Amino acid sequence: MPNVANDWNQVRYELDKSENFQAICNSPWYADAVYDKFSPEEFARRHKLARELMARDGFDALILCGSPNIYSHGSGVTWGCGLIDDRALAQYMLLPAKGEPTLIYPHPGCHIEAIRKQVSIADVRSGQHGHYGRALAERMIELGLHKGRIGITAADRTGPEYMGVNAWLEMKAHLPEAEFVFVPMLMHELSYIKSAEEIGAMAKAGQLAMNALRAVAAAARPGAREYQLAAAATHAVMDGGGRVHLLMIGSTSMHDPKLVFPNPNPSHRILQQGDIILCELAMTYLGYTAKVGHPVSIGQPTERYNRFHKEVVVPGFKAVEAQLAPGRHLEDLRKSVCGVFRERGAQSRPILMHGHDLITSLPFIMTDEVKGAPFDMVMQPGMTYGIEITPVSADGTYGIFFSRSYAIAETGVQALTPYPPDDILVAG
Repeated sequence: MPNVANDWNQVRYELDKSENFQAICNSPWYADAVYDKFSPEEFARRHKLARELMARDGFDALILCGSPNIYSHGSGVTWGCGLIDDRALAQYMLLPAKGEPTLIYPHPGCHIEAIRKQVSIADVRSGQHGHYGRALAERMIELGLHKGRIGITAADRTGPEYMGVNAWLEMKAHLPEAEFVFVPMLMHELSYIKSAEEIGAMAKAGQLAMNALRAVAAAARPGAREYQLAAAATHAVMDGGGRVHLLMIGSTSMHDPKLVFPNPNPSHRILQQGDIILCELAMTYLGYTAKVGHPVSIGQPTERYNRFHKEVVVPGFKAVEAQLAPGRHLEDLRKSVCGVFRERGAQSRPILMHGHDLITSLPFIMTDEVKGAPFDMVMQPGMTYGIEITPVSADGTYGIFFSRSYAIAETGVQALTPYPPDDILVAG
């Protein structure tokens, strides 16, 4: 803990002064709070791995970035210290090659004291009312890194984006002699192989995802709205101690279908007898994701949908699932299954499978290409994947999204969302 003037023991009788309350520390507050966490040994393993990569690449420190969006869900900050927080556009943790790590937390006072109970590191500092760059710079100066070479990890996987403009400009202004390097792939390299603890968290997330699917089926009835299914799924997950990562739910009539993929924003559509519900339910536990996608019908599925599920969806899914094995090359996998839906008189969205870091990540295995880093190309124990198929009718009018998550083990595969695939789930 940094040596600060506003230690609770010194200012406890003058908490109504802003300068005392903002970055307060060492209070007895939140001592009763209980959080599930990864073990200290797990965080020590992660920090050791990061420092090995720093030594390899010549970095004196890493700024681990994160933000609460569906392509990050905390990213490096969650990985580095366990912070899961939805109240900041960008979050930062400094991990030096030598010395204690520091979390820059955006909210002051009671908020920061509560977060100190949640995270795995002791040095949690105020974001100084939006002056994150200044806070990071002050800590680097303390560590003697004012001329250091600093790596900045990506906060998401789609840009990638790294940190806020104000933080970047302020940090550079305070550290004009430091060298800053953006490292878009470093978080993937740090997290693509999971420890047993991490896979355990993903298995818990998988149970929560299956709970969400059952909750959707229980809530689906004529007269309900799509957003109410989302509410039921959210309750099931949060009631089990997890969080929602992706919640895509859409519905359409099986007699006049207008849907091949779940709706990213569940609508106000009123459900009716004879509807099919498509859902992609990805849930997190301790920041780690697993997903399930499975069709739900209101009433018995029509002959067309039942046949499509049994003759196209399930055989295609099982063909992809059968390819999962340690030592399997992803291009060989792609070639083996790229025509699995065409062979059955259908087509599909291009994606067949993707990796999981904390959330969806490289590699992406498509019908026509594999995207990933060189170290992604062969399945190894500790790697985790989501099968994500969307068979679509030959004329493009209807389809079924279907997904499960897996971990590669030494001798085989561990299903993280082991929900039975063979039948459409009937609501009620």
